[in-house]
Amino acid sequence: MDKRNRKKGLVIIGAERQGSSKEAIQKIVDKNKIKYTITKGGSGPAKTTGIPAAIVFDSAGKLVFLGHPSDKDFEKSIKTALKDVKLEDEEEDTFKKKPKVDGPLIAKRMWTNTKGKKISASVISLEDEEITFKLSTNRKLVKYDLNKLITDDQAKIKTAAAERLKEIEANEEDEEE
Repeated sequence: MDKRNRKKGLVIIGAERQGSSKEAIQKIVDKNKIKYTITKGGSGPAKTTGIPAAIVFDSAGKLVFLGHPSDKDFEKSIKTALKDVKLEDEEEDTFKKKPKVDGPLIAKRMWTNTKGKKISASVISLEDEEITFKLSTNRKLVKYDLNKLITDDQAKIKTAAAERLKEIEANEEDEEE
């Protein structure tokens, strides 16, 4: 499930809550070839009582499933939570309609929002004060309000967008000739 849905932004975190040693946990991880994060202990916004337990949140952070992973609604809730998420390749199709200009608007770097939170991402586009970020962690495309970034970061993005527009216009003029 992790491998199949990782590109769509699915993040699985396993929480070991029975007090096993790090060595015992690592032995199970190695034996089962687990590639997702396993934590020792865990707590969160949803309380569980049984073991094992699965908690699923959609891309907006809304709780959509809480129960046993063998429950018939578990995988269904994951599919529903991911159905509106487009794969990176699908997103690129929308850009094919525009004149070709290679690469992101701004390469991967750290951005800071007005609350001081850091975001590691590249900027794909800027349209009507809305940025499309490509997150560094999971390569997911995310829309973000430009005005939520600090002033310096806003200026960098606006400058890059203006330069890109000039490139696009130059390409269109070349194609007309």
